[in-house]
Amino acid sequence: MDFFNGTKEIAEITNNCFEKEVYKFLMTWIEEHKDATLLQFNQSIDEYLANDALRDFFLTTEFPMQRLLENRFIASHLGRSSLGVYFDPITGDPFLSAVEQRIYNLARRLGSELMHIPFRSVHPNKQTEAGDTANINTYPTESEEVRYNSGNHFASRPANRNVFDENSKRCIAKSAGNLLVIFKRGFLEDRLLEIRKLTAEKHEAGETALQFFVIYSRHSLTEGHFGTSLVVMNPANPDFPERVLVCDTLLKELPHHPRWWNHFVAEYSNVFGNAIAEILEDLSHPLQKVNIKGDNPYRHDWDCPYYAASMADALADLVKANPKLVMEGSVIEIHDAMKHIMTDYYQHNQEIKERQEIQFTNRLKRWRSGTQVIENLATESILKSQKLN
Repeated sequence: MDFFNGTKEIAEITNNCFEKEVYKFLMTWIEEHKDATLLQFNQSIDEYLANDALRDFFLTTEFPMQRLLENRFIASHLGRSSLGVYFDPITGDPFLSAVEQRIYNLARRLGSELMHIPFRSVHPNKQTEAGDTANINTYPTESEEVRYNSGNHFASRPANRNVFDENSKRCIAKSAGNLLVIFKRGFLEDRLLEIRKLTAEKHEAGETALQFFVIYSRHSLTEGHFGTSLVVMNPANPDFPERVLVCDTLLKELPHHPRWWNHFVAEYSNVFGNAIAEILEDLSHPLQKVNIKGDNPYRHDWDCPYYAASMADALADLVKANPKLVMEGSVIEIHDAMKHIMTDYYQHNQEIKERQEIQFTNRLKRWRSGTQVIENLATESILKSQKLN
């Protein structure tokens, strides 16, 4: 597992070098685009660089993030691994230079959604005009709800669509033969209707082998929590599954069902009828901490997308490695087999890892998700440059 083994002082030196490189980049841009310095007004060059140059760059440049990433030093710093990041030991926030934070904030506020680097920015209404993160003391006095908000911290910001796409690409790659991993936007009922249709088509094509569907989805429009399912279908009977195993992520007191159990039952019943409730089996993993009002926001657990993706990976691996266990094994046997695969969250003795260790794992996953988006943008920039040449 990657972790920063230096000090905050080392990170500060690296951040200072990065800021100098960005200012050098912006100086070149100013010299070449004097007509684009809309916000300079009467500011000196130094004042303009410190206050508004980067915002002007984002406002007037097509694909500003890609342009920044054409600079190798900037690309290397923004795309660095967690080894090069100092995380606050209490809040989990990465120690970023002011200009790096400004880049992420402006990319989110002024760029397309594809430029939104996950977890590294604050919501636009929490930014200053220049793109800095506003001090919480500047919030309106009556804004208690805004003050008490997980979005103020890296470790507890909700995932965006770029994280979904990253997890989807990895999980879908495991589809093979009679295993199909379905990892799409939308809701569980949509996916269940899809597999019912696919199974009927398999039957019409003469397929007789059992079909295994691993589904990663939100529950419904009214309940956006992520969950995972494994549905085994017989092409000869596309109207009712052979076996259904559902996985929630929330901490619970075993053997009670997790709080989202009723949503699983409702969505499955909408597609397969009320009788489906008799064969639904709970394979949930108690990974996600319940958010408690009054607790520090950075302790809130919004890592459901990673937990659910880990469960989807494990189910897909089990179908490939031991389909007999999936069909005939008890819930406990399958649950234990998943633990062996989910090493990010379980110890070798199958005990769940300590909460602090799980938080650390998710912190690194969050940073890697951002790095993945930056690498994709950098690659896109290189390809565009090659086409132009």
